[in-house]
Amino acid sequence: MMTFIDGVLIGIANIIPGVSGGTFALILGIFDRLVGAINSLSPRSARLLLTALARRFDADSRRELGAEWRRLDASFLLLLGVGAVAAILSCSFLIDYLLKVHYSPTLAFFIGLILPSVWIPWSMMEQRGTRLAWALPGVALTLGVSLVAPGAGGGTDNLLVAFLAGAVAISAMILPGISGSYVLLVIGQYQVMLNKLTGFQRGLAEGRIDFGALAWLLSLVAGLAVGIVLFARLLNYLLEHRRSATMAFLIGLLFGSLWVLWPFKQIEAGAAITGRDGEVKQEIRIATAPNRLPATGSELALAVAALSAGLLGSGGLIALGRRRRDDLRQEER
Repeated sequence: MMTFIDGVLIGIANIIPGVSGGTFALILGIFDRLVGAINSLSPRSARLLLTALARRFDADSRRELGAEWRRLDASFLLLLGVGAVAAILSCSFLIDYLLKVHYSPTLAFFIGLILPSVWIPWSMMEQRGTRLAWALPGVALTLGVSLVAPGAGGGTDNLLVAFLAGAVAISAMILPGISGSYVLLVIGQYQVMLNKLTGFQRGLAEGRIDFGALAWLLSLVAGLAVGIVLFARLLNYLLEHRRSATMAFLIGLLFGSLWVLWPFKQIEAGAAITGRDGEVKQEIRIATAPNRLPATGSELALAVAALSAGLLGSGGLIALGRRRRDDLRQEER
């Protein structure tokens, strides 16, 4: 149940451009396990499944599949994935409403969630000192992505570009502090993705298949699959061999993300990206709008209250994560 709830929280984070699911994985204390489980994915699993199908799931094939399931930590990945999908489907309307009507306290709440989470990568650093310098590239990367002004249109129908965009977006999504959907926006492919999804669904409603849109979307999905496997392997290697420097870099990403989540925005100056119904997506304008100072005392007070709620919530999540890890250690003993 707790793994499912973790997935729900990560799914909520992925709804919002500028908020990373990897950030919530760090807050919840499952970042290492998630990267390790993704890193375990390999063609071997597909071969075992095909062999089991050919042998009609006899006793030996069931035993082999069971061992592979445990090696992949597949129950963890499955529950996490189901929770994330459930959150995206059920909470997207609530998050969309909050970002449209109450974006300032909502962003302040997310800042409150992120700030205490810096303690997690800090506590996982085996060495500090000069290793902390690796936080600077993390801050620079997040600020660089957020300061690049994304256009409302642009993009390309090229299938190779779709593949590469998917690989880059999913790689960013794993990292705390960087939103995959926001990266798509920056490189000009977010609008293309919306158009392809809209065109494909309209085609199905009219009883036809838009093969051009289907090919582009499949290329994007293929990029997502390849990107998550390859990048997870790289990240897993870094966690094993360069843990302190990697954790310092992640701390930099977390601090850099605070610029994107600053709760006071000039919304009218944000990129006017439209959804499938032609409505301007307010949450995208929030991610691309310039920051400003609070206009009134009441606006500041509401943001401070939301920030405090986020701090309390994050503290509770971290305490819960520590308790879960302690319980696991006791079970192993």
